[in-house]
Amino acid sequence: MARDPVAVKGMFDRIAWRYDLVNTVLSGGTDQLWRRAAAKATALAGGGAALDVACGTGALTRALARRVGRSGRVVGLDFSPGMLDGARRRSPGITWVEGDALDLPFADGEFDAATIAFGLRNLADPSRGLAEMARVVRPAGRLVVLEFLRPPDGPVGKAYRLYLTRVLPVLGGRVSGDVAAYRYLSQTVDSYLTPAQLTDLAGAAGWLRVSLRKLNLGTVALITGQR
Repeated sequence: MARDPVAVKGMFDRIAWRYDLVNTVLSGGTDQLWRRAAAKATALAGGGAALDVACGTGALTRALARRVGRSGRVVGLDFSPGMLDGARRRSPGITWVEGDALDLPFADGEFDAATIAFGLRNLADPSRGLAEMARVVRPAGRLVVLEFLRPPDGPVGKAYRLYLTRVLPVLGGRVSGDVAAYRYLSQTVDSYLTPAQLTDLAGAAGWLRVSLRKLNLGTVALITGQR
């Protein structure tokens, strides 16, 4: 499914006010565990610098900020003003930037780590987004992606696909008040990539030492690499 940046941006602006609540409801609260795992995978220490791309309302960004402490620097970037408004209200001490994940407004090697959580599939050019993340990270810096995987074969995959296509649009629509937005998100299931496709995509974008760990019965991927 083609990604129209204007349409996607408008959709996220509409659902921003209840985005965190919907994520928690739809995942049964496990989305917080996934983000903690992603933050840990950055190997950031106190005083480090990190960029969270497609940060939304900042759930992962805040986890990164806790790792680097007050002496560190964390930037959350998103193209949705609505999402960033929510992020600023919750965490005014973090730097929030409205910008394009395909053309990051940062210098080469500016950060120790860069992350993106569940935003890769919404980019018009995911490969370019991954390459931009690598560009702004220092040599040997950490790169981390959280993303949904294509439903695997077998009973778990069938149940997962049924949940994505039937339950998610109804439940997400009711909690958020925007049925159309969650219908769109459920319709992107066929664009979810396999583990091999995701690791190949990262490698082609210049990532080194790419690895993938499956979470949540193989429905979520934690991809790590280095510049």
